[in-house]
Amino acid sequence: MTLLWKMRFILKDYWKQYLLAFISLQTVAALNQIPPWLIGWVVDQISHDSLQGVELAKTVAAIFAIALTIYGLRYVWRSLLFGASVDLVRAQRDKLFAHFTKMSPDFYQRHTTGDLMAHATNDLNAVEESAGSGIMTLVDSFIAGFTVLFAMVFAVNGTLTLMILIPFPILIWASSRYGILMHERFGEAQATFSALNEEARETVSGIRAVRAHQLNERQLKNFYEQSRKTVRANRRVAQVDALFIPSVQIFFGFAFVIALIGGAWFIENGVMTIGMLTTFTLYLGQLLSPMMQFGWQFSVFQRGSASWSRLEKLFNQEPSVKDVPDAVSVPQNKDLNVHVETFAYPDAEALALKDIYLNVPEGSFVGITGRTGSGKSSVFRLILREFNLEANSHISMGGTALNQIQLKSLRQQLAWVPQEPMLFSGTIASNIAFSKPSATRDEIEAAAKLAAIHDEVMAFKDGYETVLGEQGINLSGGQKQRVAFARALLSDASILLLDDAFSALDMKTEATILKNLTAYHNKKTVLLITQRLPELIHADHIVVMDEGRITEQGNHRYLTENEGWYAKIFQQQARTLHIDNLEAAA
Repeated sequence: MTLLWKMRFILKDYWKQYLLAFISLQTVAALNQIPPWLIGWVVDQISHDSLQGVELAKTVAAIFAIALTIYGLRYVWRSLLFGASVDLVRAQRDKLFAHFTKMSPDFYQRHTTGDLMAHATNDLNAVEESAGSGIMTLVDSFIAGFTVLFAMVFAVNGTLTLMILIPFPILIWASSRYGILMHERFGEAQATFSALNEEARETVSGIRAVRAHQLNERQLKNFYEQSRKTVRANRRVAQVDALFIPSVQIFFGFAFVIALIGGAWFIENGVMTIGMLTTFTLYLGQLLSPMMQFGWQFSVFQRGSASWSRLEKLFNQEPSVKDVPDAVSVPQNKDLNVHVETFAYPDAEALALKDIYLNVPEGSFVGITGRTGSGKSSVFRLILREFNLEANSHISMGGTALNQIQLKSLRQQLAWVPQEPMLFSGTIASNIAFSKPSATRDEIEAAAKLAAIHDEVMAFKDGYETVLGEQGINLSGGQKQRVAFARALLSDASILLLDDAFSALDMKTEATILKNLTAYHNKKTVLLITQRLPELIHADHIVVMDEGRITEQGNHRYLTENEGWYAKIFQQQARTLHIDNLEAAA
């Protein structure tokens, strides 16, 4: 009942289906009381040797007609209830998926992918069973149970009815105890399933690394151990689940004994007839089904309640980054101003950035370099507004702070290409057009040519219709990066954030792409993170970072003359790449 109360605002959208189903259930329950009464009447007629063939035929015909009517009504209420539950869970699954898409990165730091997948599958399946089978058996057990009891009291014998109910308070108490245990153990079982799901996902997605490092046995052992934990947790659930039906049956055994002893006494004293006792025992048999359903639905609701509690924890989490009430659209001016005094990731003790002051005029080409882990990508993540800044820091666009700009409007102006791009199952064309689904084939090919991937795509048998496997597994690292880069170029974004986006490319291909990028000079703002300093020779401004701080900045000529880290590393790379005339290169 607690679950139904929690879900009341969801269930009310389907009240018509549930109401019609309940009316059908009540009609079925009422019709079910007629055949036992008719059978009892036939037994009395036989005992008095007064049954006529015509009367027997009419009785059989009536029972058959009632059976057909019940068949039709059961089809109606089942289709209504299960249809409503499927639609209800579909809506919740859509809501959950939409919730996932709007959550901030810190949410995904707290939850593994396997855990979230388990919520979207197993937990919602348990809720669906509660909203369909659970509600059906709950209402059916109440309607049928009370209807049978009503018939037993008023159509047969009220005293005998009270006598057979003596064991039931103990049964109700036992069921409630089982329910508490079921709620606890099913929650634990769902948690172990989430862990098993994540173990399988990690192994499958990283199968190349697993096989390359000969970790098959280790991963198999990890999966084996987690699988056994899941089995043990589900066995604990099954142990409680197995107690329901035997408990109901043993108490009904007592009820039948009471009915037979009491009925025999009433017959001997002329209070009841044999036919009435026959009717009473048939009614008692009908009461067994609702009680067993009641025990089963108790189990179903406890499972659903445990799963709904897990889902509620997700739904109750708000994105840490969201629009303020008076958020505005992106301004016409796209100048970026970065003023970050301090920034640390959630739950991290060390600062990721400190004293980052940077101006990026609209249409400029700005390079960011530095040692691994120096905070370069953190700057991009703040520009993308994945995290909130402290009060002493701000990033603005055209003079408007990013936290005052609508997230959708802001991110439409930003195209981000990470070092390890995300490709989706689908064709190469659909992956490039991901940022602009309405793009024509000419537009897709134009972006691919600028990304220096067009010729390689055309070399595939199916060209742009080549279907990519998961994460673009049938493409090389460099091809993935260029498909992602083409996607960014195709978008209408005015700012390109390239996070080491050319790291898997050879120097010739990289040079071609950089040359093509000059076509966007003064049209799109380009921020490029790279470890390859020759890529930055033509940058308008270069920033060198170390340990979360800016240690050097200026154009290429200034930094090479300043003899700092940039000049030292550039000299080393220049010798490796045989760049003899630095001034000519610049």
